[in-house]
Amino acid sequence: MLNVFLKDVRAGAIFLWAVIPLNGVLALQVSRSGGAFLWANVACAALILVAVSMLDWKCGLEPFVHSLPVTRAAVVRGRYLTAIAVGLLSLTVAAVVGVARALGLLSQGGAWPRWVAGDMALAFLLAYAVVAAIYLPCYYRWGFGKGNVAAALAVAAGVIVADLAGRASPELPSPSGSGPVSGGMPAGLIPQGVARLAGHYGLAAGGVVVLLVAAGLLWASSQLAVRAYRNREF
Repeated sequence: MLNVFLKDVRAGAIFLWAVIPLNGVLALQVSRSGGAFLWANVACAALILVAVSMLDWKCGLEPFVHSLPVTRAAVVRGRYLTAIAVGLLSLTVAAVVGVARALGLLSQGGAWPRWVAGDMALAFLLAYAVVAAIYLPCYYRWGFGKGNVAAALAVAAGVIVADLAGRASPELPSPSGSGPVSGGMPAGLIPQGVARLAGHYGLAAGGVVVLLVAAGLLWASSQLAVRAYRNREF
């Protein structure tokens, strides 16, 4: 499993040198619109994960990998390690850009933006985990082409439902209870739900719950992906 993960790192190293700066530039541009910042960074992380799969598909690496003494389960779990690394890397880029943007607003006399906060970092991790948990089983069941279509349809349906649910929910109170939070609370069920969880139980306890949920999603998804990959023919 670790060797498969290292293969992804080596194969994507040159690619990442180009993509990560582009991720930072996009995050900086989107940071001007506030609430879209979280979802733009989730989209960037998901695209990087798809690009890693594209490298395998374009170079025809899967038949070669399976000619080696490695199980399909190890291949799948190695890719989940890659997915986790991509998520943490994208979160780091987003945090650096978000804090830089927030400090710039403070220097101009503005307020610290709501979308640069610990609970929004947790919301990013949970949203990305949901996307990865949907995408990877689809990829390992149907391959790059059909798998991407199936995953895109599933994610699009989920985004619509989550967005509608988030918009229908009541507005979050500010920490002082004096009024609604300003500064761009991201729309959607995940960020608003995580914000409520952290507000009610505290950031540390809420963070533990979110991380456990994200880890549970990825574990269940990996089990499904392993079963799907065993039945796939090349």
